[in-house]
Amino acid sequence: MDETTKSIIKYAGVLISLPWVIPFVRALIKDLYGAFEEDGGFLGSPPSPDALREIQERKASEPDLLVNEVLAHLREKKGNGGKDTQ
Repeated sequence: MDETTKSIIKYAGVLISLPWVIPFVRALIKDLYGAFEEDGGFLGSPPSPDALREIQERKASEPDLLVNEVLAHLREKKGNGGKDTQ
C-alpha cells in the first residue's frame, strides 16, 4: 500500500470512530468543568462567596455519581437471584 491509501484508511477510521468519541469527550469536559467550578473553572477567577454558596448548594442537591456496590460480585457468584443473605 502506498502512503495515500494508508492516510485515507487512517482518516476514515477517525471519522468512523467520532460518533463514539464525541459523547465521551463531552461528558469528560462537563465533568471536569463541574469539578473545577468551585475554583473558578479552568482559567477563571474564583467565584464570589455568594456564588460559591450557590454552587455548593446545587452540588449538594445533585445525586452522587459514584456508587459503591461491594457485594454485587458476590451476589452474582452465589446465584441466589440477587437476594442478599447477610
